[in-house]
Amino acid sequence: MLTLAKWVMSGPFQAFGLAAALAIVPGFGWASGAVVALVALRKNLSDALVPLAGALLVAFLVHWQAADFSQAGLVIAALAGALVLVASRSLGLAILAASGVSGLFTALMVNMAPGKVEQLVQLYQPMFDAWVEEFKKRGEQGVFDSLNVRTVVIEATAMITAIAANVALIVARWWQARLYNPGGFRAEFHSLRLTPVITGVVLLVILICQQYPDARVLLPGAVLPLLLAGLALVHGLLGRKPNNGPLLAFFYVGLVLSSGLGVLVLIVAAVMDSFIDFRNRIQKRYE
Repeated sequence: MLTLAKWVMSGPFQAFGLAAALAIVPGFGWASGAVVALVALRKNLSDALVPLAGALLVAFLVHWQAADFSQAGLVIAALAGALVLVASRSLGLAILAASGVSGLFTALMVNMAPGKVEQLVQLYQPMFDAWVEEFKKRGEQGVFDSLNVRTVVIEATAMITAIAANVALIVARWWQARLYNPGGFRAEFHSLRLTPVITGVVLLVILICQQYPDARVLLPGAVLPLLLAGLALVHGLLGRKPNNGPLLAFFYVGLVLSSGLGVLVLIVAAVMDSFIDFRNRIQKRYE
């Protein structure tokens, strides 16, 4: 991956071609966004418009025809996050920007391109009906009482877009650090912490999403900054210990096996950390 990053930075033609090529490969749309974000981080917006054009060309010529607007959304959101990172030097604000733009883009597409949403609904309706029948056989049909395929499609698209945009932004920042400032990303991520004001805004958005179902398209973009801040807290605390690889591996295995409880704990920890600053308190204790 680092070899690809070096090749991207060697010229605009390479950046354009790789952003377009990665956007075509299934499962690597986030990497296309990372190429755009890397150019924006290292150079400027005008230079980033070249790979952006390549990524969006594929997004609208290929993905749009299949009713997939998440590819265009993640690239635009990753670029927005990169620009905020350059301007603010704050990874937290950059993640918030990428998450927010991804949610707003999805909401915009739902309202401006309802035909694409209906195309996805028709595509996934048989699968959804099969799930309902399976749960009915188990006597658990109540799981779907408040859901329909349109809601699932929209919220899943919002989640995919937000996650991919943040992965693209973080990978781009890691590439930049590896190429030009070795070790810089590790220190930056370990110190990632949301301010009380940002946390308050995010919690307000989450509350609004819970009260108004139509606003739930913004929920993934609100949850992700807290989740990433929680992960950064764990990495920051464990990063103080030598040979912390096994501890991190154990943590991620537990997170996967926790069936969502671990994610909730991380979010709560991130909220508390924004007010308490655990890492700073622990550091002062040992000074």
